[in-house]
Amino acid sequence: MPSRHGSRRAQARSRAARTARPRAAGLARTARLRLRELGAAGGDLGRLFGRAGDEIGRTILAVSETLGRLELEIARVLRRPLLALLRATRATVRTGERVVTPPRAVAVVVLCAAVLLGVSQFVDYRGVGIGADLYRGVEAVAPVPQTDREPAGSAHAYVLLAVAALAIGALALAVRGRWRLGRAVSLLGAVGIAVSLLIDVPKGLDEGTAALGFEGAKATLIEGFWVQLAASAVLLVTGVLLGRYVRAEGRLAAQRSRRARPAKRRRSARAAEAGA
Repeated sequence: MPSRHGSRRAQARSRAARTARPRAAGLARTARLRLRELGAAGGDLGRLFGRAGDEIGRTILAVSETLGRLELEIARVLRRPLLALLRATRATVRTGERVVTPPRAVAVVVLCAAVLLGVSQFVDYRGVGIGADLYRGVEAVAPVPQTDREPAGSAHAYVLLAVAALAIGALALAVRGRWRLGRAVSLLGAVGIAVSLLIDVPKGLDEGTAALGFEGAKATLIEGFWVQLAASAVLLVTGVLLGRYVRAEGRLAAQRSRRARPAKRRRSARAAEAGA
């Protein structure tokens, strides 16, 4: 009995082996075919990507060449105008360096400040607001009505009008070499500040009879005062600068004159020798 069972098992095993070999061979052939198909598909895909890369490269190269030609054409067209603009700019800068010197620039500022100081004397410097408490929070939409508005010059008998005229006169003499008059300009600016703070402020903030006739009256300093004060401060500062710059320019001119004298003498001596 055991031998029979063993022989049967052996026969079953041999039959299974004979059946499994063709199946394995078929699977192997199928796998090889699949791999070949995948390889062919990968090759086609690679060739497709290669052709796409070549097309992209050629397109980029063509665009680069077109942009390069366009850039060269723009440079050729704009070269002359740009060179002319550059030369004009350099000439303007050189002219500006000769004409717009520090003393002249400061002199212009001093002149503007003096003129502004004179004009401010005819601009209202104070006003008395009526019912200021009623307009609290809405001043931007409905400003407080004002009365007793007065020009700045009326507070100090228009003294600063004379100060502005003196500042212009001192400026005219200072730019001609009298650099010490720059200090006079600063002194006149200090006078303007003193008058503004010591005379105009107390008078400007006094409500006067308006406080008796109106409820909630409040005096404030307005445009004319601040313009007057700012112009005086500018005169104070720029007067010092004007004196320094004019003095430095005078020294530089004297140095150039001393350097030019020996050369002039040598030229005169050579001319005399040549004439002899």
